[in-house]
Order: sequence, then C-alpha cells, then structure tokens
Amino acid sequence: MTSTLPRLALAAAAVAALLSACAAPSAPGTGAAPTAAGPLAVAPPGAAPTPAPAASGAGTVAQAASAPRPAASGPAATPPRPPGSPTPFAEVIKDAKSAQGLFTVWTKDEKTWLEIPAEWLDKPFFFGNSQASGLGQGFVLPGLMGQAQIVVLHRAGNTLQLIAKSKHAQAPDGTPLARAVAESYSDSLLASAPLAGAAHPERKSLLVDALALLGGDLMGMQTQLEAAFRMPYSLDRGNSGIERIRTSTEATTLTMRAHFAVPRIPAPPAFGPGAPPPNPAMLPNPPSSLPDARSLFLDLAYSFTPLPATPMRARRADQRVGYFTSGHLDFGDDTSEGRRVHFINRWRLEKKDPAAAVSEPKEPIRVVMDRNIPEKWRDAVRSGILEWNVAFERAGFRNAIALEQQAPDADWTLTEASRLLAVRWFAMEGPGGVAVGPSQADPRTGEILRGAAIIPENFVRVERAFARDFEPRLASGAALQAAMAPALGIVAGQGIEFAQRFAQCDFAFEAIEQTAFGIELLAARNGFDLTGPEVEKLIKDSLKDVVMHEVGHALGLRHNFRGSMGKTQAQLRDPAHTRTFGVSNSVMDYHSLNMPLQGETVADYHNVALGAYDHWAIEYGYSEVPADAEKQALAAIAGRAEREPALAYGTDEDAYGNDPESNHWDLGDDPIAHARRQFKLARELWTLTQSRELKADDDLTIYRRNLQRGLSRIAQALPLVAKHVGGATTSRQLAGSGQALATPVPVARQREALDILVGEVFDSASFRFDPKFMSRLGIDQFERIGPNRFVTNIDYSLPSAVLGLQRGTLDFLMSETLASRLSDAESKVADPLKLLSYAEVQARLQDAVWSELKAAREVDSLRRNLQREHLRRTAGALIRPSSAAAADVRGVHRLMASRLEADLKRALASKTLTDTTRAHLAEAAQTLGEALRAPLMKQGV
Repeated sequence: MTSTLPRLALAAAAVAALLSACAAPSAPGTGAAPTAAGPLAVAPPGAAPTPAPAASGAGTVAQAASAPRPAASGPAATPPRPPGSPTPFAEVIKDAKSAQGLFTVWTKDEKTWLEIPAEWLDKPFFFGNSQASGLGQGFVLPGLMGQAQIVVLHRAGNTLQLIAKSKHAQAPDGTPLARAVAESYSDSLLASAPLAGAAHPERKSLLVDALALLGGDLMGMQTQLEAAFRMPYSLDRGNSGIERIRTSTEATTLTMRAHFAVPRIPAPPAFGPGAPPPNPAMLPNPPSSLPDARSLFLDLAYSFTPLPATPMRARRADQRVGYFTSGHLDFGDDTSEGRRVHFINRWRLEKKDPAAAVSEPKEPIRVVMDRNIPEKWRDAVRSGILEWNVAFERAGFRNAIALEQQAPDADWTLTEASRLLAVRWFAMEGPGGVAVGPSQADPRTGEILRGAAIIPENFVRVERAFARDFEPRLASGAALQAAMAPALGIVAGQGIEFAQRFAQCDFAFEAIEQTAFGIELLAARNGFDLTGPEVEKLIKDSLKDVVMHEVGHALGLRHNFRGSMGKTQAQLRDPAHTRTFGVSNSVMDYHSLNMPLQGETVADYHNVALGAYDHWAIEYGYSEVPADAEKQALAAIAGRAEREPALAYGTDEDAYGNDPESNHWDLGDDPIAHARRQFKLARELWTLTQSRELKADDDLTIYRRNLQRGLSRIAQALPLVAKHVGGATTSRQLAGSGQALATPVPVARQREALDILVGEVFDSASFRFDPKFMSRLGIDQFERIGPNRFVTNIDYSLPSAVLGLQRGTLDFLMSETLASRLSDAESKVADPLKLLSYAEVQARLQDAVWSELKAAREVDSLRRNLQREHLRRTAGALIRPSSAAAADVRGVHRLMASRLEADLKRALASKTLTDTTRAHLAEAAQTLGEALRAPLMKQGV
C-alpha cells in the first residue's frame, strides 16, 4: 500500500516550519540560515533543463498512515534541554507514524521526515527523478525522466546536504591519480536542509524534513517551462507539498506536487504599420490546456536507490553499433591516445544455465503495461513489446522480457516503481504526438536501472487529431529550412545532444501524420469507410511499429537512419517479405509509410517485425561472452557490418550531415526514387480530393486538410533529394575494412537531384489547382485562434504556402555551406573537373527561375514571388562579405548577376508584356544593377 498525503501544506504548518528554520544555525559557507520552506540549493548551474532518466523504489511498501509505531526510545520523563540545543529525536517524531524501508518515513499532520541511517551517510545512492504528471503539451509529459545522478547524503554541521558526485573523470581508488581527480573536478550541491533535531541516541540516524530537502526545483522545470512556453514560471514552494510516499527495502520514493506560477501573462510586443511582425517562436505561448495559464501543478517523483552491490560488467561501445553510452575520462589508462571511455547502456541479463546456448535469464527484464492503455489497443502494444523477445532469443535468452499488465486498482504508479521498463500511455494536445523511450543507467557500468516507452494517445484517433486547421508541418519557409537542416549541416538547438542522452524522437508525431495521409488517400482511392476494419488495422500496425521503436530506445538502442537502405523496391512490394522481415532493416529508423502507387501490390504499410540490424544490435549488446574473450568476440560480432549491408548504421549525427543514405522518412535503397513516389502520391491525393463530392451536411475542411497534407509530403521528400547535391556517403567502419570514410556522390546522381529540385519546386505548373476547389478550402471555425493568438485566415494563400517550399530550397542551393561542400569534394577525387561545381548549380537554378525571360513570356504570381526571392539572395550575395571558407561564392554570383541583368534588359524590350510583368522585371533590373555597382569593402583584402 502507499501513503497518499494532502497536497498542500496548511498555513499554520508553513509558519511553524519557517519559525523553526529561522532558529536553525546557518549552513557552512552559505552565510544564511536554511529554511524548511527552501533548501539552499536548486538544480546545479548548467544542468540540462530537459528531462532524462530516473530511478524509483519498488517492492513491499508500508503505509505511513497506518504502520505500527516503533516503541518509544529514551527515558519516560524528558528533562528540560539546555537553550539552543537541538530538539531530541523522540520529541520531534512524537505521535508520528512510520513506514519502514530503505529510509524510514515519519509522518505527522502535514509534516514528513526522512530518517537517514548513519551507515548511509556519505555512501553513494542512485538518485533519479521523473515527471509523474504533465500538461498534455509542450513536451511536459508524464513519465519523462530527469538527469540521473549518483549522490551522497552528507552532514555539514546541522545541515544535511544532497550532493551529486562527479563521474566525469575517474581513476583507480587509492592511487595518487584518484586524489588528483578529486581535487581537479567538483561535485554539485543539489539541495540541503537543516536537521530536524538531534541524532537518534542509539541508531545515530538523522532526521530531515523531506519537503525542505526535496521541495526545490531539482529537475530544472522552471527552465523547461520557459523554453516550452516562453513564460518565466517560478516554483511556488508555499503551495507545493508531498503528494505520495513509497518506501521499501529497495528504494524510497517521494512524489512532490510542485506549483509553478507567473504573476501575469506577458503581453506580446506591439508592432505598427511597416514594422516586421515578431517571430512567433519567441512570443509568449501560454499553455492552452490550463484553466488559468498563470498557474500549473506538476507531480515530480524523486527516488533513492542503492547502487547494485555487484556492478555489472561494463561492455565497451563500438561505433558500428548504435547504443546509448555512459562515458568518462579514464585517468587510470595512459596507454591510449584518448582518455574517454564509452560503455553501452543495457539491462543486466545473466543466463540461468551458462552452458546452454539458449537459457532463461536469472532475472528477466520486467516490462509493465500502463493500466491507462485502452483494452482495444493492448494487443497491438503487447505485440510490439514481445517482438523484442525474438531478438533476445537469438542472442541466447529465452523470455528475456517478462511482460505484465498493471492492475486497474494497483496502489502504485509506474513512476514510483524501480527496476522495470514502463510502457506509458498519455494524452496530449493534437494534432500529432510525441513518443520517447528514455532510460536511466548506472554511470559506472552502463547498466540500465529504469526505462520507459511513452506513447501518445493521439495514435488511435488520427482523424480527430487532424481535424484542426494548421499549416502542414513543413509548408512554411522556416519549417522547410528545418527540414533541409540535414542537407545544410544545421543542428538546431540541443536536438542531437538530447537524442543521444534521452532518446527524444519525433517518430510518433510523423508516424501519425503519415498514417493520416495514407488513410485519406486509401479512402479516396478505394472508397472504404474511415471507421472500418481496414483503418483499424492500419492504426494497430502503426501503433505496434512505434511501440517497437520506443521500447528499443528503452533497451539502449539509438536511432538507425540507414536502416531502410537495405530494402529493394521488389521487397517492399512483397507482402510475404514485409510481414516476416519488415519494411526496414531496423525499427530504430524513421521509415516512411510503405504506400503503393495506384495499381501496385499492397504489402505491409509499417514495420510489423524487427529487422536484421535490430537482431544484430541486441546480439552485440546482450549476448553472454567469457570475460577473457570478450574483446575478440565483440569485434567479431561488430565486424559483420563490413560484409553485410543489412547491418549498416547511421544515427542522428549522420542524418544531420550531408550523407544522402542516412535520412529521416525515406524508404528503400533509392532515396531519390522514394521522393519521386511521394510527389506522385501527393498529386494523386490532390486529384482525388478535387473531384470528391461531399454530402450536403459535410463541412469543407477536408479540402484544405488534404491540400496541406500533400504539400507536407512534398516538403518532407525534398531533403531526401537535396542531400545528394554536394553530398558524400559516409562509413563507420574501422581501418581493417579498407573502406573510404567519405565518398562524394557521383556527379550524374547530383545532377539528377538538382533537376528534380528545379522541376518540382520552381515550376508553377506543379501547384495548379481547380479554382473552384481553391475557393472551397474550409476551416474549423471553432479552432481558428491558434498558438500565440494568431488567427487562421479563411482565405487560403496558395502563393504563400508554395513560397515556403521554394524559400527553403533556394536557401540550400544558394548557401555558402553548399559551396564549401562542392569545393571540399575536389580533394577527394582524382579528377576535380568531373565534379559538380557551384557555378553550374547557380546557372541551372537561375535558368529555371527566370525561364520566361528568353521568350519574353508573362510571369504569373507564383513565379513573381519566386523570382523576387532569388533576386534578393543574389543581390545580397553581392553586397555582404562572404566567408573565407566559400571564397568563390561572390565571384559566381557576380557572374550570374551580370548574365541576369542582360536577360532582363532584353526581355524589357519586348512590346507584348503586360504592365504587371513589365513593372516586376524593371524593378528586378534596377535592384540587380544597383547591387552590381555598389561599393563594397571586401573582407580580408
């Protein structure tokens, strides 16, 4: 059973605590008296505000409110104590009830104390934290975990300190190097609180107010909330309290009900006529799910768990196999060039029968399905979890995963339990969703002590999730530039670091979008019911796919964005192959929906089985090998990647580079061919939607949604093509493979990609629609006010949407980054003259954008928008200094600008142009001429 305590401290208790704290002596080195309402420390400076793994207690739990009270200790009559002396232990806990466990928990009225045994002082604990509740938006979700720490509880005078031990650098205990490391690297103070009274006279244990010690913002939620909503929420400790306590011999977990608030909602900046509107991403965006956005509660769970008595044998990471890692500087090893050591993160599995090729584990990986998962979808979730047992059996473990369903009346939550992998189910604001697979590992060895696969409820209500009218995720210029980030070599914010450590991924979000697109197209193509069995099967398969992916993260696996490259188009159209081997060689990939073109064979749309890479990665991480032969055995397993293309691996860092074979949302061994398929599927949806007759009582939102869905598919496919221009395929193999680590994409392939970009994005014929259709793009009139109070316009602007696609493509093709990559390739080939040059890219681009000039044709509005964007970039390249890394850029742009100026003058001599086109071309010629003749202080000259 679990003790559930009142959420908020009574005013009288708060006052008493404050008075008691004011009388307490100052903590050493602080110069101020700590208070029961506020420990001296908050989250350490520089700590990541994003969530990561946590450990919590599990096992037999005593209920604090009803546990038998221990016999009172000490004399029956207590003599008066001298002034200033601490309150005796027995007097503090008089009439309190106790719950026995790792730490004994004492409760009385609104007070909760932790009794810290003397033998645990200055001994390392595994300290974890996690979010037990969320907001349904802003990536503030139940089950997300904070940064795991190894901590000690240290007495400093009359203060108890919670100190996180530095594991950044290590050296053998008892050596001079160990002393040097201790003196060179600092620990961090997470929290502190005054002792509640004197130590126990016999046990010598210490008593500390639990709320005073753990009531601060240990998880850094204030920073996370401000990053998500651009509002400076502060922790309100006066209205925060202890929600639940769970203690056993294995762990002690306290769940805090933390109140965060702002005194007012910041007003958005004012801007007048002619002034550019503010960037929506930087404006206050109050959570829409709250009844009052000035106030919110979050349940935050903190747990103390003893470290494993016998550390698990650490396993070295190999760059060819994708695992999350725990690393440190090893000052005890002076034989290697670098001191950094990386161990893979994995669960502890040991065979019951070490001699058997396949054995039950001594202790399986305990996986618990959330009671919140609806009955209807549990089979799909269960199937996704148990699919991993196939891989574990090949690695030597039968029934490595022991699956159980949490009882509906369980008196514990998945946030409180330790030593398990929790499959959580949560609700959040639509459209879309996010799923994550965080885990928490012992930093000494990489042993995973707790993990989670967190699945959004939006998965099972695709249609309703997409009922609101938002622009397609990649239709705006800024969004497309983000999609082009892999081709441009841009890593936005903390994405990679977060992905490495905490397994954040947007697989679930895009999987929902892809499934919605597929359902709508199949319904329009085949006429089946959107609520029928075909759609339900599609959703279940998609749900299983995402569960496999997120459970894989919780088992220690990183993304593998090269997974789908091993599948041919014939295999993807073969139902027997996809049912047995999946649509990708790894469920850790972001694979696109396996959508057939009209008339093609229908196979599985999603991964319904693990791929070859997944089986191999589990073999590397979990198979038992003798300690004395481990290095050779693991090298043999990893070395298979040199010979077997199905085991190719590329992760987040690779996908955010210029390797066209490591991609988000491709499918099959030819990314360009896949992109072409996406263009065809988008246009098929548009064609079918334009001819679709609606019932008299239907609204018209489906027309707008399907237009946006098609634009989104095209925008998502463009980076798959763009990465070939100036791209290079990369390898993670070691020296013995004899493989090149970077090979420029063949020039013919680069020109093919350039032709597609030019033909698909810059031709206005690609975005022509029936005017009747364009005049009937309905919106949800009840949901017109979106984030930041921006109102959706009922008059849809196709030119603006198309321009969003074109801007991102122009930015890429005219970037200095691309110029540098094309120049860098010259040193990697024998004949640089056979490479694609930056000048050729600009000439091809300019001819396509200004194609009307040669015949002096009329220029429509879509093309005028595009030409102005190209002109702005060309003129800007002439005026601004270029970087030394792309010295050829200005010269190329000056040559192109001179040619364009001449073409504009010839076109303006024509007598057939309308005034609109003539004005447009005349302005372009004047702008270009001024840029060509502008004085410029050249940088570095």
